[in-house]
Amino acid sequence: MQIIQKIRCPNCGSEAERHYVSSSDITRTQCPSCDYLMVMCSRTGRVIEAYAPGIYPSAIASLPGVDHKPHPLPNRESNGHLQRSVAASGC
Repeated sequence: MQIIQKIRCPNCGSEAERHYVSSSDITRTQCPSCDYLMVMCSRTGRVIEAYAPGIYPSAIASLPGVDHKPHPLPNRESNGHLQRSVAASGC
């Protein structure tokens, strides 16, 4: 079962959607205006996949107390979102 809730995007403030997928304990928040995406485990709160345009690693690295280490480029789908198997993650 899937429940869809209308919310405000945490990235740009536009109208977005939050999808609750009870069969897999997954919550997906997405915004068509700015392409924000956040996929989380509803049970543990663990982030499975995230994409937030306008938030750059260099900005995060400049924050006090943040130790930024570069990561290798991940495999990407054509829309630019990180690709990762939700089923294999074990939430």
